[in-house]
Amino acid sequence: MKKITVSERNWKYDELSKIIITNEMLPLQIESSPDSEIKMEGDLVFEIDVDLEDFDIQDYFEDSYEDGVFSLNLLELPGSPKKFKSLQMKLKIPNGVFLEVYTGNFPLSAVGLINPARIQTENGPISVANCEGDLHLESENGPVRIRNCEGNLYAKLDNGPISGEDVSGKGISLSSENGPIKMRLASFEQVEIRTENGPIYYETQPVEAAAMSFSTENGIVHLVLPLNYSFSLKAETESGRVKSKLDAEVIKEDNTFRIEQIYSEGDIIAQIEINTENGLIKLSADSYINLDYIKTKLNQIKEALEKVKTGDEKEKVNELVNKVLDYLKKAAGNINEDKIKDKVNEAIAKLKTTIEDMNLEDTTANIKIKVEDVSGEIYDGIKEGLKSMKAEFDGLKYEHLNAESLKDYINKVVNSPLIKPYLSAEKKKAEKEEIAERSRLKILDMLERGKITSEEAERLIKAIGKE
Repeated sequence: MKKITVSERNWKYDELSKIIITNEMLPLQIESSPDSEIKMEGDLVFEIDVDLEDFDIQDYFEDSYEDGVFSLNLLELPGSPKKFKSLQMKLKIPNGVFLEVYTGNFPLSAVGLINPARIQTENGPISVANCEGDLHLESENGPVRIRNCEGNLYAKLDNGPISGEDVSGKGISLSSENGPIKMRLASFEQVEIRTENGPIYYETQPVEAAAMSFSTENGIVHLVLPLNYSFSLKAETESGRVKSKLDAEVIKEDNTFRIEQIYSEGDIIAQIEINTENGLIKLSADSYINLDYIKTKLNQIKEALEKVKTGDEKEKVNELVNKVLDYLKKAAGNINEDKIKDKVNEAIAKLKTTIEDMNLEDTTANIKIKVEDVSGEIYDGIKEGLKSMKAEFDGLKYEHLNAESLKDYINKVVNSPLIKPYLSAEKKKAEKEEIAERSRLKILDMLERGKITSEEAERLIKAIGKE
């Protein structure tokens, strides 16, 4: 076994518009460079079937530069990949430069990039996190995961799965043959998702006037819509069926299902189309309080106030405020603690009064300060309401806790059949309740170890209760 440290290699060009990486060598991680240089470093621990005296790792790096385009080829190393004990190369690139990457079978991760990018893989997994810029992804069989990214998203897959969380941009276009597609906390105005046999799960943020289209032959389409969302939905299926948990009525005409739901007069409703041949269509409502959405809307109110110079502009602000207040009232209704709920409702009323009593003669700065103060009360109040869930969970963790730690207690519960009567008051439901309790305890354990937030724990607990 041989350990080789690749000394840091730097490239710097005055005019750089594109970086092309071809990787047949090893797992690669691409990060944002703190300056305008391209930097590469890594440690390699592996066995090779050649004379080490004749082996030079530098022979397997090929680089070139022409007309603003930098190319780097990482060539295949000698020996069997199974003998590679530890391989990872780290590449740092400057912001704003278009990135194009091809990797065959090795994993690729992109972290913290501020670049438009096109990434292709055959079988290797792709992971993209905390990035800004349009993404174009292609994969044959390798899994693709995207988290906390902003920019337009295009992905084409054959059989590999794709999952995303906290992704946003103007448009998203995904297509797959057999691989599953799962998007959580997605925020896009234009949505187009196609698959042949794979399932589709799409959880949208409250995006006004969104246009969404979902299509599959045999896969399931599960669409999760946010709290207080206005939309018009048309679903067509040949042999499948529609299962809706929404409050709105489902109207069926032959193979077409229609649902319309408008919460506030004047809402610009989202247009949703779903088409399947044999797949089931599931529609769910998400009662989760979206703090990011609330904060964004409150900021929009403050920005609109800066432009108020006429009565018509003031009326537009009032319309925006009324929309936000409608959502906030529904959000406040989901807070269990009366004191916090009352505090939020008082702040909501104060915000409405502040806007209604606003005189055009008032200085913009004066009004903005007032709105900022009230907005802070609303946001902090709802946040405090959600945080109280953690205190409730903490109380549950130690109730009847006859063990040194929560982990020990969970093991006792999971492994002991004698605990069934304790977990369920009705013996006929003992098995079902035991499974649910195990899930709750695992969630609490994840919360205690900081693996999930209190808001996520709340959602998971609610989900268990609905099963």
